[in-house]
Amino acid sequence: MHAVYKAVPFEDTVRIIHYCQEHTVKNGGLFEVYPGPDGGLTMIIVNSASEEESLDRFRPLGAFYLNYVAPGVISIEEEDPHFDGAESRKRHVKAIKQVIDILIQEGYPGTKIAFNDLPALKV
Repeated sequence: MHAVYKAVPFEDTVRIIHYCQEHTVKNGGLFEVYPGPDGGLTMIIVNSASEEESLDRFRPLGAFYLNYVAPGVISIEEEDPHFDGAESRKRHVKAIKQVIDILIQEGYPGTKIAFNDLPALKV
């Protein structure tokens, strides 16, 4: 189920996209960035790895979308309330929300953010 998570100024979504592009898996970061065909929509896949694991052990954690619903809107795939999904999936959705919140607050050019060991993923 696709749901709006946050609405922010459009400029913030552009900043977040640029941050994620600078911190892709290829560059040692956690993100994969997939722009839409028209340049408006961008899908960002967030990968996870603990500090002990090597960079080649990334696992997709989940994804979020920028400007899909409208300019400045950040949306995610949330659990269907009528689907009894795995507990780990619920933690992953919570972790994606934490990543988005951190990117909104701290994802500025030149900053390096440590996303390892998000509280939502701790059992």
